Amino acid sequence: MTTPTKLTSLQGRVAIVTGAGGGLGREYALLLAAYGAKVVVNDYGGTLDGQRGTSSRSEAVVEEIKARGGEAMADGHDISIQTEVQQLVQNTLAAYGAVHILVNNAGIAGQMSSHDNVNEASFRRTWEIAALGSILLISAVYPTMEKQGYGRIINTSSDSIVGMGAGGDGGYVASKGAVFGLTRDLGRMSTKADIKINGIMPSAVSRMSDLSPVIKRITRQYFEPHLVADFVVVLASEECPVSGELFSVGGGRAARTTLATVPGHSREKSPEGYLANFDTVMGQSKDLFVPADTLDLVSYAIRHATGEEVGKIEM
Repeated sequence: MTTPTKLTSLQGRVAIVTGAGGGLGREYALLLAAYGAKVVVNDYGGTLDGQRGTSSRSEAVVEEIKARGGEAMADGHDISIQTEVQQLVQNTLAAYGAVHILVNNAGIAGQMSSHDNVNEASFRRTWEIAALGSILLISAVYPTMEKQGYGRIINTSSDSIVGMGAGGDGGYVASKGAVFGLTRDLGRMSTKADIKINGIMPSAVSRMSDLSPVIKRITRQYFEPHLVADFVVVLASEECPVSGELFSVGGGRAARTTLATVPGHSREKSPEGYLANFDTVMGQSKDLFVPADTLDLVSYAIRHATGEEVGKIEM
């Protein structure tokens, strides 16, 4: 095993971390600061269903960072409101003159409701924080990162998008699925300005994981939050080699997680034919194909649907 070289590319960088008043966000902020980044600790002190509180939690994390010799400032803006997001970024630029790193960590669990009696307000609020908040922040920091010719953005999806079958209104899972797609798409476009956008699907102890007795027991036994922070620092570094990728991270493990397809059943002309060949539609694990991007998937689909080899499709 090769001895790793000490990471130094975070020194002097400016990072915004949302939802950083506790849990994973706090761990990210502390570790980024330990590696020399100036950190804007965003947290509006909200409840797990998205009700606004105060900035006292973010201020406490800032004091921790300063006590360890780091540099940080607290922020209490609501990242689901565009004008507040813009003010957050403006304040960061006024204080530090740049934004190099954005960690979209903020998220809420929402209020539990059933698939057959959806709490619309809670569903909407869950989306506002995770999905809308992420794109609003990306939109707000992107012009600065593009002008700098440099940026690192880390979004937060979830392993829950694979499907747990636990029921409920699906607001949390759906919002994290949106972040997954957003990361894949924007991360393939952004590299032309040396902006790399990736995502994590973290497993860690948190207020949210403690809501379920089963998940609480598992996370507290295997998934300490600081073990996720190590990989977030990798994605935030200059050395990060990829963009548009998502990673399951937790327990000292990081692994690419992606979408895949199979050859399927082709040249069919009736519903009955598809039903008769449904095992082929489903395919087998050994036949999985991992597309590099959407157009790669389209090329693969044409090849298997028609037999025609169209090769790499360019935009």
